[in-house]
Amino acid sequence: MHDMGEHNRTEHPLMRIITLGEFALERLVPTPSRAPDEPPLYARVARSEWSNRGPAMALLKVLLCRANRRASRDELIEAIWPDHEAINAPHALDSAASVLRRHILRTSEVGSLLLTLRSGGETIFKLPGQHRLWVDADALLSLVSQAMRAECRGQNPIPLLEEAYALARGEFLEDDVYAAWAQPRRHTINGARHRILFKLVDLYLNDEQVGLAEELLFAALEEDPADEDALCRLMILLVEQERRQEALHLYQYSEDVLQQEQAEPAVYTRELARRIRQGLVLREQRALYTAVGAQTPASPEGVQSEWRKGPGGSFCGERVRPMIVAASRRGQTYRYRPLRRRARRQAALPCGLSPE
Repeated sequence: MHDMGEHNRTEHPLMRIITLGEFALERLVPTPSRAPDEPPLYARVARSEWSNRGPAMALLKVLLCRANRRASRDELIEAIWPDHEAINAPHALDSAASVLRRHILRTSEVGSLLLTLRSGGETIFKLPGQHRLWVDADALLSLVSQAMRAECRGQNPIPLLEEAYALARGEFLEDDVYAAWAQPRRHTINGARHRILFKLVDLYLNDEQVGLAEELLFAALEEDPADEDALCRLMILLVEQERRQEALHLYQYSEDVLQQEQAEPAVYTRELARRIRQGLVLREQRALYTAVGAQTPASPEGVQSEWRKGPGGSFCGERVRPMIVAASRRGQTYRYRPLRRRARRQAALPCGLSPE
């Protein structure tokens, strides 16, 4: 028997799961002599222990994507084996649950972290919450909520947002990009990542930390050169610093990537690039952008028009002061470097199918 009283006093999760970027499992290393203020020690579970246990890992990931980390037997069978008529799906689920319980989610403190419940004659599989099973994606969402509440109370949300941004190290469940059961959770995570990005950019610009805002936008474009929200925001920021050519190089690169995907930039993005080419100076005025004719041979004289919010309303922020030199966190000027090209994006495929 395990000492449950001792476990209840444990203040750190027994396992951690990394879902953003390379998937990983970590177990808490017992350290009886650890000081109260000493951080916990986690050991990564060898990939060989779980990489060849496909059904069990699918069960784990489906539960991580479900509300409250729980699902019924029927829901799990439908998600993992949508064409289950050809197999004994109930037996396959029981086998996967046994492997997950006995091997992958086993702990020395309380046994397995996979719970089996009975409710109304139905079997429910459930995972514990963050206090026992910490998941980076759930921590990210929690930090975003905390940051928004802190701002409403008049507190500085930047530390919480920076902590959340540090967790967003890659694609959510990158080995299951086309799995149908992962799409709702994926959209939620991606939406939160965009809120973190643009909120931090706004806050950095309000504090006149242009270099930090620029770094975030460059990093976003390096990860996804087709992100037009980040592209337009960065183009305007560069123009405010009289770096027009750099802004146009960014636009050209993103346009090439979109063409490889058989797409093209949105009307707003194309119009923004056109006005930059014509030598117009962009000034932010609250929620509007005003384009005023510049003193260059290519500039039409007396041209004046309004720029409204871009795609998704992502440009509603305070005025950006021009003529501020952008610097990196290390105090060096941050310059554009060629973005890595990526594979063509594809729509989510039904579970069990592979992209062509």
